[in-house]
Amino acid sequence: MEEQNIRTVGVDKIAVGLAQRPGTEPPCADGADVQRRGEMVCAAVVDGAGHHPEVVRYAAITPAVITHIGAAVGGLAGLMTAGQMAAAYDRPPHASAVFACVQPGQSASIHWIGDCRAYGWDGFSLTQWSTDQTMGTWLRWNGGAAVELDAVKHDNWSRLGLAQAGAATWRQVQVPAEVPLVLLMSDGISDQVSLDVLAQLYARGRPAAARGRHGHGGQGG
Repeated sequence: MEEQNIRTVGVDKIAVGLAQRPGTEPPCADGADVQRRGEMVCAAVVDGAGHHPEVVRYAAITPAVITHIGAAVGGLAGLMTAGQMAAAYDRPPHASAVFACVQPGQSASIHWIGDCRAYGWDGFSLTQWSTDQTMGTWLRWNGGAAVELDAVKHDNWSRLGLAQAGAATWRQVQVPAEVPLVLLMSDGISDQVSLDVLAQLYARGRPAAARGRHGHGGQGG
Protein backbone atom coordinates (compact mmCIF):
# COMPACT_ATOMS: atom_id res chain seq x y z
CA MET A 1 0.00 0.00 0.00
CA GLU A 2 1.36 3.43 -0.93
CA GLU A 3 2.03 5.65 2.05
CA GLN A 4 0.48 9.10 1.85
CA ASN A 5 1.78 12.14 3.65
CA ILE A 6 -1.05 14.66 3.98
CA ARG A 7 -0.41 17.94 5.77
CA THR A 8 -3.29 19.70 7.44
CA VAL A 9 -3.73 23.21 8.77
CA GLY A 10 -5.98 23.77 11.76
CA VAL A 11 -9.09 25.74 10.76
CA ASP A 12 -12.53 25.48 12.34
CA LYS A 13 -14.70 26.67 9.46
CA ILE A 14 -14.39 27.94 5.91
CA ALA A 15 -15.74 31.44 5.26
CA VAL A 16 -17.17 32.34 1.86
CA GLY A 17 -17.57 35.71 0.16
CA LEU A 18 -19.25 36.67 -3.12
CA ALA A 19 -18.95 39.89 -5.11
CA GLN A 20 -20.50 40.73 -8.46
CA ARG A 21 -21.22 43.85 -10.47
CA PRO A 22 -22.99 44.55 -13.79
CA GLY A 23 -20.87 44.04 -16.85
CA THR A 24 -20.03 46.31 -19.74
CA GLU A 25 -23.61 46.06 -20.96
CA PRO A 26 -26.76 44.29 -19.73
CA PRO A 27 -27.77 41.61 -19.23
CA CYS A 28 -24.96 40.02 -17.20
CA ALA A 29 -23.94 36.58 -18.47
CA ASP A 30 -21.89 35.53 -15.43
CA GLY A 31 -23.01 33.30 -12.58
CA ALA A 32 -21.72 31.88 -9.31
CA ASP A 33 -22.80 29.35 -6.71
CA VAL A 34 -21.65 27.91 -3.38
CA GLN A 35 -22.64 24.49 -2.01
CA ARG A 36 -21.79 23.20 1.47
CA ARG A 37 -21.83 19.61 2.63
CA GLY A 38 -20.70 19.21 6.21
CA GLU A 39 -17.33 20.96 6.45
CA MET A 40 -16.75 20.78 2.70
CA VAL A 41 -17.33 23.87 0.56
CA CYS A 42 -17.67 23.84 -3.23
CA ALA A 43 -17.78 27.06 -5.26
CA ALA A 44 -18.07 27.77 -8.98
CA VAL A 45 -17.94 30.77 -11.31
CA VAL A 46 -19.26 30.60 -14.88
CA ASP A 47 -18.56 33.27 -17.49
CA GLY A 48 -20.80 33.22 -20.56
CA ALA A 49 -19.63 34.73 -23.86
CA GLY A 50 -21.94 37.46 -25.14
CA HIS A 51 -25.32 38.66 -23.96
CA HIS A 52 -27.77 36.47 -25.86
CA PRO A 53 -30.71 35.24 -23.76
CA GLU A 54 -29.59 31.61 -24.00
CA VAL A 55 -26.10 32.52 -22.75
CA VAL A 56 -27.52 34.50 -19.82
CA ARG A 57 -29.82 31.61 -18.84
CA TYR A 58 -27.04 29.03 -19.21
CA ALA A 59 -24.62 31.03 -17.07
CA ALA A 60 -27.29 31.45 -14.41
CA ILE A 61 -28.19 27.76 -14.00
CA THR A 62 -24.89 25.94 -14.57
CA PRO A 63 -22.92 27.15 -11.50
CA ALA A 64 -25.27 25.26 -9.16
CA VAL A 65 -25.01 22.16 -11.36
CA ILE A 66 -21.22 22.29 -11.14
CA THR A 67 -21.15 22.73 -7.35
CA HIS A 68 -23.77 20.04 -6.66
CA ILE A 69 -22.31 17.41 -8.99
CA GLY A 70 -18.80 18.45 -7.98
CA ALA A 71 -19.61 17.97 -4.30
CA ALA A 72 -21.12 14.56 -4.98
CA VAL A 73 -18.72 12.97 -7.49
CA GLY A 74 -15.94 15.45 -8.31
CA GLY A 75 -15.07 18.53 -10.31
CA LEU A 76 -14.63 16.87 -13.70
CA ALA A 77 -18.11 15.35 -13.51
CA GLY A 78 -19.48 18.77 -12.54
CA LEU A 79 -17.89 20.50 -15.51
CA MET A 80 -18.88 17.75 -17.95
CA THR A 81 -22.50 17.67 -16.75
CA ALA A 82 -22.82 21.44 -17.09
CA GLY A 83 -21.15 21.18 -20.49
CA GLN A 84 -23.66 18.62 -21.74
CA MET A 85 -26.45 21.07 -20.92
CA ALA A 86 -25.23 23.35 -23.72
CA ALA A 87 -26.66 20.87 -26.22
CA ALA A 88 -30.17 21.67 -24.96
CA TYR A 89 -30.07 24.99 -26.85
CA ASP A 90 -30.59 25.64 -30.55
CA ARG A 91 -27.36 27.64 -30.45
CA PRO A 92 -25.14 26.04 -27.76
CA PRO A 93 -23.78 28.78 -25.46
CA HIS A 94 -20.05 29.19 -24.94
CA ALA A 95 -18.94 29.62 -21.34
CA SER A 96 -15.80 29.28 -19.24
CA ALA A 97 -15.91 27.93 -15.69
CA VAL A 98 -13.78 27.44 -12.60
CA PHE A 99 -14.64 25.19 -9.65
CA ALA A 100 -13.05 24.89 -6.22
CA CYS A 101 -13.61 22.30 -3.51
CA VAL A 102 -12.00 22.49 -0.08
CA GLN A 103 -12.30 21.16 3.44
CA PRO A 104 -10.80 22.75 6.57
CA GLY A 105 -7.07 22.13 6.84
CA GLN A 106 -6.75 20.52 3.41
CA SER A 107 -5.57 21.73 0.01
CA ALA A 108 -8.11 23.30 -2.30
CA SER A 109 -8.86 21.30 -5.46
CA ILE A 110 -9.34 23.60 -8.45
CA HIS A 111 -10.86 22.51 -11.78
CA TRP A 112 -11.39 24.81 -14.74
CA ILE A 113 -11.96 25.11 -18.44
CA GLY A 114 -11.63 28.26 -20.52
CA ASP A 115 -10.36 31.56 -19.15
CA CYS A 116 -11.94 31.85 -15.71
CA ARG A 117 -9.17 32.09 -13.12
CA ALA A 118 -8.18 30.87 -9.66
CA TYR A 119 -5.82 32.89 -7.47
CA GLY A 120 -4.34 32.26 -4.05
CA TRP A 121 -3.44 34.91 -1.44
CA ASP A 122 -0.82 33.82 1.09
CA GLY A 123 -0.93 36.98 3.17
CA PHE A 124 1.88 38.62 1.21
CA SER A 125 1.39 38.01 -2.50
CA LEU A 126 -1.30 37.00 -5.00
CA THR A 127 -0.54 34.01 -7.23
CA GLN A 128 -2.48 32.82 -10.28
CA TRP A 129 -2.86 29.04 -9.98
CA SER A 130 -4.86 28.44 -13.15
CA THR A 131 -3.72 28.86 -16.76
CA ASP A 132 -5.98 30.55 -19.30
CA GLN A 133 -7.05 28.24 -22.11
CA THR A 134 -6.95 30.98 -24.74
CA MET A 135 -5.47 31.33 -28.20
CA GLY A 136 -3.00 33.84 -26.76
CA THR A 137 -1.70 31.25 -24.30
CA TRP A 138 -1.51 28.64 -27.05
CA LEU A 139 0.53 30.98 -29.25
CA ARG A 140 2.96 31.69 -26.42
CA TRP A 141 3.50 27.97 -25.89
CA ASN A 142 3.94 27.10 -29.56
CA GLY A 143 5.25 30.27 -31.19
CA GLY A 144 8.49 32.23 -31.21
CA ALA A 145 9.46 35.80 -30.45
CA ALA A 146 7.49 37.15 -33.40
CA VAL A 147 4.34 35.34 -32.30
CA GLU A 148 4.75 36.63 -28.74
CA LEU A 149 4.29 40.19 -29.99
CA ASP A 150 0.82 39.36 -31.28
CA ALA A 151 -0.26 36.85 -28.63
CA VAL A 152 -1.82 39.49 -26.42
CA LYS A 153 -4.25 40.29 -29.22
CA HIS A 154 -5.70 36.79 -28.82
CA ASP A 155 -5.97 36.60 -25.03
CA ASN A 156 -9.72 37.26 -25.26
CA TRP A 157 -10.19 34.23 -27.55
CA SER A 158 -11.08 31.28 -25.35
CA ARG A 159 -10.22 28.04 -27.15
CA LEU A 160 -12.31 25.82 -24.88
CA GLY A 161 -15.55 26.08 -22.93
CA LEU A 162 -17.96 23.97 -20.91
CA ALA A 163 -19.42 22.39 -24.04
CA GLN A 164 -15.97 20.87 -24.70
CA ALA A 165 -15.34 19.76 -21.10
CA GLY A 166 -13.84 16.27 -20.95
CA ALA A 167 -10.97 14.21 -19.61
CA ALA A 168 -8.58 15.62 -22.23
CA THR A 169 -9.59 19.29 -22.01
CA TRP A 170 -10.15 20.22 -18.36
CA ARG A 171 -7.36 21.34 -16.05
CA GLN A 172 -6.76 20.77 -12.33
CA VAL A 173 -4.43 22.09 -9.66
CA GLN A 174 -4.11 21.78 -5.89
CA VAL A 175 -3.68 24.99 -3.89
CA PRO A 176 -1.72 24.16 -0.70
CA ALA A 177 -3.50 24.29 2.62
CA GLU A 178 -1.06 26.95 3.80
CA VAL A 179 -2.63 29.44 1.35
CA PRO A 180 -5.40 31.07 3.42
CA LEU A 181 -7.51 32.59 0.64
CA VAL A 182 -8.64 31.23 -2.74
CA LEU A 183 -10.22 33.61 -5.24
CA LEU A 184 -12.27 32.53 -8.25
CA MET A 185 -13.08 35.07 -10.94
CA SER A 186 -14.26 35.61 -14.49
CA ASP A 187 -12.16 37.50 -17.01
CA GLY A 188 -14.47 40.44 -16.46
CA ILE A 189 -12.27 41.16 -13.45
CA SER A 190 -8.87 39.89 -14.58
CA ASP A 191 -9.07 41.74 -17.92
CA GLN A 192 -9.67 45.09 -16.21
CA VAL A 193 -7.76 44.84 -12.93
CA SER A 194 -4.05 44.03 -13.00
CA LEU A 195 -2.45 41.47 -10.71
CA ASP A 196 -0.55 44.23 -8.91
CA VAL A 197 -3.74 46.19 -8.19
CA LEU A 198 -5.52 43.07 -6.97
CA ALA A 199 -2.60 42.30 -4.66
CA GLN A 200 -2.71 45.86 -3.28
CA LEU A 201 -6.42 45.54 -2.56
CA TYR A 202 -5.90 42.29 -0.66
CA ALA A 203 -2.96 43.73 1.23
CA ARG A 204 -5.11 46.66 2.31
CA GLY A 205 -8.00 44.43 3.28
CA ARG A 206 -5.77 42.17 5.40
CA PRO A 207 -7.86 39.01 4.75
CA ALA A 208 -8.28 36.77 7.76
CA ALA A 209 -6.09 33.68 7.82
CA ALA A 210 -8.97 31.24 7.80
CA ARG A 211 -8.21 28.44 5.33
CA GLY A 212 -10.16 28.48 2.12
CA ARG A 213 -12.03 31.75 2.29
CA HIS A 214 -13.45 31.67 -1.21
CA GLY A 215 -14.16 35.11 -2.64
CA HIS A 216 -15.48 34.76 -6.15
CA GLY A 217 -16.79 37.57 -8.31
CA GLY A 218 -18.37 37.58 -11.75
CA GLN A 219 -18.72 40.35 -14.29
CA GLY A 220 -20.59 40.21 -17.56
CA GLY A 221 -18.46 41.27 -20.47
